[in-house]
Amino acid sequence: MELRQLKYFLVLAEELHFHRAADKLFIVQPALSKQIKLLEEELGISLLKRDKRNVKLTEAGKYFKTEAKAILDQLELVKSHTRLVQEGQKGEIRIGYVGSCIHTFLPDMLSDLHEAHPYILTYLNEMTSSAQLEAIQNGELDIAFLRNPFPSPNLNHQPVFRESFALVLPENHPLNENNLEDIHQLANEEFILPTRSDGELYYRLQLSICEDHGFSPKIAHETVHGHTVLNLVGHGLGITFLPTSFQKVTNAAVKFIELKDIPQRAEITAVWNKENPNPSLKKFLNHIKPLKI
Repeated sequence: MELRQLKYFLVLAEELHFHRAADKLFIVQPALSKQIKLLEEELGISLLKRDKRNVKLTEAGKYFKTEAKAILDQLELVKSHTRLVQEGQKGEIRIGYVGSCIHTFLPDMLSDLHEAHPYILTYLNEMTSSAQLEAIQNGELDIAFLRNPFPSPNLNHQPVFRESFALVLPENHPLNENNLEDIHQLANEEFILPTRSDGELYYRLQLSICEDHGFSPKIAHETVHGHTVLNLVGHGLGITFLPTSFQKVTNAAVKFIELKDIPQRAEITAVWNKENPNPSLKKFLNHIKPLKI
């Protein structure tokens, strides 16, 4: 069965007149009659009742008309979508991110993408930085938003967001914005910090906040999940440093003191494989604004 036979049949089913249908198809009437006959022979049924004066659809012909039209409509949709995929207008992007992205810059970025390319689907997965890097290398993610990755020759890196750190204390802790004069006042505290295995540079960055003020932190607990850290702090199990934006999204019994005067900043970097052929990724990258230094 050929697609042109379906097209010929649909025109004839609308016109119910061989001569008019042939004219509409820009073919001669015998050629149209031959193709309809071949179609009926392949199906083993009569699609049309015809005599010298009239052409009518059989019951089977009426059913076949409906289904043939659906097939051709679907084919046109596939053709259209295929062009969109080739151009990056339709497709999917698999995105990994650390928790703070979703309450800072990422929703706006996704909104901009959807407005410009409504047929691109995004699949979001909150992951640790180390898991994202592995997924990028394995081709399981198209792009990752993570903290302080080591440069890699086969990956592109683009810093996209930067914010201050905050000291996070239990709600009833005696230190507050008024009496915290120096980070060294925290030298005897127990800290909850990220694991070294999830990101050496981010781990060192947090250590350096203390080291710049003359002491190494006493680490009581390690976890990479911000909301877990907040609950541990709220239960008096230690103190921590977190990106200041976490203050907007927690109900834990904690207080934040923004550390505006230290040089350390919490930074998110977009990472993707240089060889990734996904055309939709290229569209998404156009919506990533370079971070101003």
